[in-house]
This record gives sequence, C-alpha cells and structure tokens, in this order.
Amino acid sequence: MLNCAAALVLLGGCFDMLMPAVPANLLSYLGIPRADMSPQVSSLLLGFLRALGGCLLAIGLTSLLIINGPLKRGDRWASWALLILIGVSEGINASQMWRFGSPYYGPLAFVALTVLGILILPRTRKVEP
Repeated sequence: MLNCAAALVLLGGCFDMLMPAVPANLLSYLGIPRADMSPQVSSLLLGFLRALGGCLLAIGLTSLLIINGPLKRGDRWASWALLILIGVSEGINASQMWRFGSPYYGPLAFVALTVLGILILPRTRKVEP
C-alpha cells in the first residue's frame, strides 16, 4: 500500500511535468479563452506546474527509497518522514487543486493510502545498539 502511494505521487509529478497546455480549469478560473491567453502567462503557468511536478516526482522517489530501506529495517523515524513528505505535499496540492477547480480527490487518496499503510504496519521496535 505504501509503495502504491509513493508510486502514485511520483506518477502524478510526471503528469504535471509533461502537461502540454494550460488546463481548462485554470483558464476557466482566469475567465479567459485559450486563444486570448498570452504566451507569457501560458509559459508562467506551465512553468509552475512543471516545477510542482518535479518536486512531487522527487517526493515520490524519496518515499520509495524510505519505504524500501529504513522503513523495512524498522527505523521509527521513517513512518514520520513518509507522513510529512506525502501528507504535507499532497495535502497542499489537494487544497490548491480544490481551490482552482481541479480534481483534488487524487492527492487526497495518496495521503489516505499513506496513512492507512502506516497504520497497518507491524508494530516492531528496532533495537538500537
């Protein structure tokens, strides 16, 4: 479940990075037709989306590394790191997507998968030397 959540964050980041045009919901929010959008505004919005996508890709990849390394070894900090990485990034992403009329339930589902995945982890304590 945790690997799935991290992979979905990574794929969502790739989607944002590869977006070819400004999404219709942002055009609607701005109240302008696609034909009237200046190339500068289009470039700016796509730049922000691609920057967000790059950050989400890095968060997804880092989460996969934490899940399959420290978390498997039983490091207690790893669960908190995942909750912070995915919870904060996708929580903010979802709130802003909701604000601008995008389908925000995807990022919220990634957070929910992460929380559920952490909750069902076996409760083993790593013995510190």
